[in-house]
Amino acid sequence: MKYDKRVVSGILPAVALALLVAAAPTWAASFRTLVNEPFATVCTGPQGAILDTAPARGKVSAMAAGNVVAAQHPVTSLQRAVRGLTLLTRHGGKPPRSAARARFPRMMYRVRNGGLVLPNLVRALQTGTGIGNPANQLTFQFRGWSTADRTALQAYLNNAYPKMRLVYGPPAFNMTITIVLDTSIHPLQGGVYNATTNEIRLPPLSGNFPEDTFVLCLMVLHAFHDDVAFYYDAWEGGMAGAAATVVQTMPGVAPGYDPVDPGPFYAWSVYECENQPALANNTFYPSSGFDGMLAWRIAMARTVWLKAWAEDNNFFSNFNQAYYAASVPGLPGDVPALKEIAATILPEVEGFSFHDWYMRQYILDTSVHTGLKLYTWNAPLEDAVILITDHYLTGPNGDESPRSGTPRLIYWNYDYTLSLYSEEGNVMPTIAATGPGAGETQLIPSFSSVGGPQRITVQLDVNGLRGMYPYAYGVRGFNPGENNFWGSVMGGPVANLDVTGVYNRASIGATRGVWGTLLGSGPRLTPGQISVLITNPLGQQVERKLNVGWDGYTAFLPGGGQAGLTHTFRREGTGMRMISFPLEPTESNAAALLGIDARRLLLARWDPTALPDGAYQIWPRIDPFSPGRGFWVKLYEDVTVDVQGILPPTDRTYALGVPLGWSMVGSPRRVNVPVSELTVQAGTDNPLPFADAVTNGWLQQGFYQYNPPTNAYEMADTIEPFEGYWLRCLMPGGVRVIFPAA
Repeated sequence: MKYDKRVVSGILPAVALALLVAAAPTWAASFRTLVNEPFATVCTGPQGAILDTAPARGKVSAMAAGNVVAAQHPVTSLQRAVRGLTLLTRHGGKPPRSAARARFPRMMYRVRNGGLVLPNLVRALQTGTGIGNPANQLTFQFRGWSTADRTALQAYLNNAYPKMRLVYGPPAFNMTITIVLDTSIHPLQGGVYNATTNEIRLPPLSGNFPEDTFVLCLMVLHAFHDDVAFYYDAWEGGMAGAAATVVQTMPGVAPGYDPVDPGPFYAWSVYECENQPALANNTFYPSSGFDGMLAWRIAMARTVWLKAWAEDNNFFSNFNQAYYAASVPGLPGDVPALKEIAATILPEVEGFSFHDWYMRQYILDTSVHTGLKLYTWNAPLEDAVILITDHYLTGPNGDESPRSGTPRLIYWNYDYTLSLYSEEGNVMPTIAATGPGAGETQLIPSFSSVGGPQRITVQLDVNGLRGMYPYAYGVRGFNPGENNFWGSVMGGPVANLDVTGVYNRASIGATRGVWGTLLGSGPRLTPGQISVLITNPLGQQVERKLNVGWDGYTAFLPGGGQAGLTHTFRREGTGMRMISFPLEPTESNAAALLGIDARRLLLARWDPTALPDGAYQIWPRIDPFSPGRGFWVKLYEDVTVDVQGILPPTDRTYALGVPLGWSMVGSPRRVNVPVSELTVQAGTDNPLPFADAVTNGWLQQGFYQYNPPTNAYEMADTIEPFEGYWLRCLMPGGVRVIFPAA
C-alpha cells in the first residue's frame, strides 16, 4: 500500500517506503495482490473498504460521504444479499425477525495520489509513541443526534467500552471518535467507520436498540485498529464482528441482545455444513457489486474467529497486542505473517495446530480462484433441508458475476443404495443470469416415509460442478428438552459417541449415519469446547474436538472404515518423490506423520486454480493429506510411516474431482487399481471408460509417475496406493475420475 508521501517521506526507511508506493489511483482496483498463494496471500492495501478519493494537492474536499457510500456500497446490491436470509427466516432456518435487521457496515478510507491517508499512523511514527500503547484510550463525541439518542448511545458506550478493551485490548491509537448521524446512509448499508477522519457515520436508530448498538460496537472495534486495520474482510470484518458478538453478550452491555436472535449473520450452529471452498476470495465486496455471497461470507468470517475465541477467551486481546508490537509497513495485508502471530498466541484450535486448523477454514482463504463456482448454504431442519445455491464466475482480480443454470438433485440414502423421493422434486428452479435474484436459486426438499432418521446426502449438479451435502434427517431439535447436538457420522452408519468437556454425555448411539442428543439441561449450548470420542463397531476410536457456541451444533464426525497402514517411502536419486495416502490420517501434522523434522520438511502440492497459471502450495501452507491428493516430498533417508486414519468406503465408487489443468493425484484405495478400470464423468453425463474420456478430449492420455532414479516421468498402467501422479484435465468445468468399488 502507499501512505501520503508528503508526510511519510523521511520517516520510514527507504526500503520500507518502496514497499508502500505500488498502487493504482482508481478505487475499484487501487490495491493489488502481490502473492496469491491459497491461505497465504499478500496485498498492498484494503481489499473491501470504501475509498474516498481526495485531490492530489491542496485542501481535502472529497465528495460527501453519503455519495461515496452510495456509489461503492449500493443498496440495490445489498438487497440481493438479503434474499437468502429472508428464505432462512421464512422456513425456520433463522429466528423470525432476523432478516429484517440485516446490516452491512464497512470500513472507509480517504485516498490521495493512490495511497491511503493515515494521519494517526503517521503521527505515531513521527512522535515515536508506538502503536497499541496500554494507556491509549478512545473518547467519543456526537454530532447531529437528538438529546435522547445521544444520551442513550453514550450510556451504552459507558458500559460497553470497558468490555471492548477487555476483549480487544487497548486501541492502536489515542484518539477521539466522532459519531455522526448521517441520514443519507440507508439502514441496510449499516454505517461506516472512516479511518482517515476518525468518524463513525450511522443511519437513524431503527427502534431495535440491541441491534443498533451491535453495529456501533462493530464500528468502534474497527476504530480500535484504525490506521492499522487488516486489509482483508475475512480478518478485519470477521474478527471485529466476532468480538462485537462477545461484547454484546457480556452482562450489562446490551440487555435483550441475543447472538442468535437478533443475529442475521449467526452461523455457529451450522458452520460445518457451510464450510465450502467457494467461500474463498480476496474481498467480500467484488467491484461488480454482485453480493450473492456477501451474507454467507460475513456469517462464516465472524464464526471462524468466534471458534478461535472459544479456544481462548483472551485470544483477541493477546493477538492485537502482539500484532501492534510487530507492526511494520505491509503487515495488515501479509497473511503469512499474521498467521505466525496468531499461531504464537493460539498454538492449537479444535485439536489441530493453528496452521492445520487455518487450512481447513475456507472463509480464511483470501486468495483468488478463477472460474465457475458453486456454493450451497444448506440449513438442516428436522424433516427438510434448506438449499440456497449461488452460482457465479470469479475473475482474475476477485470480481464475481452471476451465472445461469438449472441445478439437478439426487438424494442418496445413508448407504448410497437408494435415491430418495422428495415431493419438491429433483430439479431446482433455474438460476437467472440477470435481475434481482441473479446467480441464486432455492429449494427446500422434504422427506417422509424413508425409514426414519438417517444421513441423506444431497447431490447437486449444475454446469459441470457438483456439490455433495450431508444432511442429518430426523434428528434436529427445536424445543426445550430436544436435541441441541446432532449430525452425521461419515463413512460408516453405526458408531458410539462419548462427549466430554464443557458438556458430558456418554454412550450416544449413531445409527444409519446420524445421531442426536441433548447436552446440558437447556435447549441451547454456550460457548466452549467439547471432545467427542467416536467408536466404531470394530472398537476403533477417533477423537474430535469441537468449539461449540450459542444455539445447537451440527457436526460431521468420522465413523467407519478406520485402519492402520504401514508403508515405507524409499529415498532414491535426489530424494524428491511423489506420494499420496489412501486414507485421511488422524494425525494432522505432516512432519509428525512422516517423521521428518519440521525444520527440514519440504512438502509441496500444485494448485491448478491459483493465479495466474497455477502455483505450488508449500508446507505448512498446504492442503492436508486426503485420499486422492498427491504431493511432492523431499526424503533424506528411507521413511516408514505407521498411519492411522479413515478409509474411504470400499463398497461404493470413489469420485476424485479434477479441475482444468494439471493436478497432483493419488489413489483412494489400499490395493492397485488398473487405469483401464477407471471411469470418468463430466457434469451429469454418463461415466465413460478412461480411454474413451481421453479420446473425447476430456483428459490428456494417462497418469504420469515420477521415477526418482532416472529423474524422468513414466506412463502408469496401474494406480498404486501411496504413490503420487500427474493428471491433466482438458475440460473447463473439470471432471470426476471414478475408482470402482472394491
